[in-house]
Amino acid sequence: MTATRNKVNKKTPRKHLPVAGEIRIENARTHNLQGVHCAFPIGQLTVVSGPSGSGKSSLAFDTLYAEGQRRYLSSLSSNARHFLERLPRPEVDSVSNLPPAIAVAQGNPVTNARSTVGSASEILDPLRLLFARLGETRCCGERVPPADLEALSARVAQRFAGKRVMIAAPGLQRKGESSSAFRERLLRDGHHRLLEQGGAVLDIAECSSSQWKRARSNARLLIDRIKVAPSVRTRLAEALASGFAQGDGVVEVVTEDGAVQRYHDTFACERCGRQHPTPTLALFSFDTPLGACAHCQGFGRQPTLDLEALAPDPARSLGGGAIQPFRTKMGRRHQRALIKACAAREVPTDIPWRELDAAQRNWVVAGDETWRGVQAFFKRLEARRYKVQARVMIARYRRFEHCAACCGTRLGPAARAVWLGERHLGELSRLSIGELSKWLDALELSATQQASARLIELLRARVATACEVGLEYLSLERPLRTLSGGEAQRIQLARALGGALCRALYVLDEPSVGLHPRDMSRLLGVLRGIRARGNTVVVVEHAPEIIAAADHLIDLGPGAGRHGGRVVAEGRVADVRACEAAATGRLLAGAIPLRRRRRPRARTKNAGAGALFVRRARSHNLQNLDVRVPLAQLVVVTGVSGAGKSSLVRSVLVGHLQADPERGACDGIEGADALRDVVVVERRPPARGLRSNAATVSKAFDGIRRCFASTPEARRQKLGPGWFSFNRAGGRCEECEGAGEKRVDMHFLEDLRVPCEHCGGARYREPACAIEWRDHSIVDVLQLSVDEARALFASERAVAPLLEPLARVGLGYLQLVQPLSTLSGGELQRVRIAQALA
Repeated sequence: MTATRNKVNKKTPRKHLPVAGEIRIENARTHNLQGVHCAFPIGQLTVVSGPSGSGKSSLAFDTLYAEGQRRYLSSLSSNARHFLERLPRPEVDSVSNLPPAIAVAQGNPVTNARSTVGSASEILDPLRLLFARLGETRCCGERVPPADLEALSARVAQRFAGKRVMIAAPGLQRKGESSSAFRERLLRDGHHRLLEQGGAVLDIAECSSSQWKRARSNARLLIDRIKVAPSVRTRLAEALASGFAQGDGVVEVVTEDGAVQRYHDTFACERCGRQHPTPTLALFSFDTPLGACAHCQGFGRQPTLDLEALAPDPARSLGGGAIQPFRTKMGRRHQRALIKACAAREVPTDIPWRELDAAQRNWVVAGDETWRGVQAFFKRLEARRYKVQARVMIARYRRFEHCAACCGTRLGPAARAVWLGERHLGELSRLSIGELSKWLDALELSATQQASARLIELLRARVATACEVGLEYLSLERPLRTLSGGEAQRIQLARALGGALCRALYVLDEPSVGLHPRDMSRLLGVLRGIRARGNTVVVVEHAPEIIAAADHLIDLGPGAGRHGGRVVAEGRVADVRACEAAATGRLLAGAIPLRRRRRPRARTKNAGAGALFVRRARSHNLQNLDVRVPLAQLVVVTGVSGAGKSSLVRSVLVGHLQADPERGACDGIEGADALRDVVVVERRPPARGLRSNAATVSKAFDGIRRCFASTPEARRQKLGPGWFSFNRAGGRCEECEGAGEKRVDMHFLEDLRVPCEHCGGARYREPACAIEWRDHSIVDVLQLSVDEARALFASERAVAPLLEPLARVGLGYLQLVQPLSTLSGGELQRVRIAQALA
């Protein structure tokens, strides 16, 4: 393999490399890499290709990016490193000329319901700032003016120009203050006149006690009488300020004809006096109590009873258990109470649920004074949420609907009262990114708003970047956990590009995943745009279009696992294409056809098993689709990115079949009676701990341990299957607790992981290693590959059949003991498929 690589490199002239040089990796041994030596030209697009499991992610992410991240953290102060994640040093001799690194990983690990496309793409943050700076608060159909004395005096001068007005303020008597003390205080402060309701002016010093008692409760202090003109602008402002001070922030302007206009020194409506908070960033965030809707706490939806789940079989009668929760042990008492209440109300209990009229069904659910209803049953369960059974019951019969208070916008009324460009932020969040781009282009700024033009340009740049990576169809309010893995990765890419970094290292993991071939040229344009800024781009990729566009190509292989981890070819695309030893080269040369002739479908005993019918699916961007899904066949759902494939399959079809509370909206699924079970293979990988491996995740390790426990020597020593587990005390090494390695705390430096000196990394003590099954110790068995273990345990029903799914998905080369944390994204996905097959 080395000779092949050297031959290819001789054909690669070094003059095509940039002046900046190249990143060189010497003797990389991470995971299955076998002493890899390679180079990444700086300022160019390098693609790392090869079969799944050949070591691409180990080279690009676990070596190249991990070393860049480790160097950044090591540059921080020792006190800062104490609070950050401690990263191990990759197994490599040297990585030279390494720029700052940014990784864009594959998959969608987000499960938080508050994370949205707008927050993850960092478009929502500048949009909130834009509303806080330029937003216009509206109330009673009019703009709420700013709470500024100078602006207020200008509005009063403009509104009452040339008129005689009186500036008055409510005279507020302090708590515990007597009537006479209140009068003396006003005179002492220089206030001598009261303005009564009819417009009459009353002198405080000269009025009698009876007049004072009658007037003080509803009269107002007369601050000044002014004929409004430009020359008295300063006097008007002083009168308003005095009125605000005396009237606790409220002042009234009274005209000669008795018309009254009230003003506030706070942000309040001049018509109704409603107080509005000053627009701030927190006001427009649904993650803060100030901005979130009080009814849904910023989630945009509220839980409610799922009537379909309450009565899943409409052919059952109330007496036959139509109400599903009342058929459980917890609900038997309520079932008896329901039958008794039905007899008193003359509601039939022997006819199907579907034949009851709407009023009768509503009575069963809502109840009345004689029957509390099914809702009362679940309210009592809410009070017992500390019990697991209650939480499970509530989750089983719950679904989510848009919050009626905020209409699903997640924002409170104060945030929705702020408008910009005839829209509030909640309405903008419902727009797609492409529609938001058009709104920004059409946004017109006044002369006073031009100071924020730079912020709008920044927002336009972020939106344009998201459109460039193919996200223009997503709305800002879309929950991030509902996206496919490819969409989530492109959001990470858009966020990384939004910073406009230069001379950095970008490492991407199959950015073409989930992208329609039609949009591949757009992705290539984005990658070339990153490169044009002087950045170095390293892409782990399988797509031939991306591989063929590389400036530099590193092909790993020739196989997967222990059969890979070597550089088969390196250089320009033409050089790798000419290398017959490289599978990627043969693919690019056309020796491996991309499409094979379809074999005729074999007739099975389930042929003609019927179909599923999805009626009027309308989740996310689906527009009332009617879909037929034939059973006992391989059905593929295709379409461009964002066409609604995941919404149709995962949200609507699977959501309804599994009674998911967050399922997509549709009128119903017909034909589900023909299914026994629904198995979903998510893109989310299985557990990736150091102790999780092919033997444990397949459950074959249980059978292997039973085989060792059945040996004569183990029976003589009375050793059970648990004694051969590296997760339990017994035969495992107690120094490392079965991990095979020990962690050395280096305090302010990264931790070191070294093989356990007591077991030498074997995980077990000598007594366990001494017991053999067919000339293999437990340590020897764990070192076997899946295929080798299948051959060794071919006669064991508890082992070989459980390993068969791993071999069927092409993972027969994996060692049983290899941690799942060392597998690539493609390998982990095949592990999930193997779990589904099992």
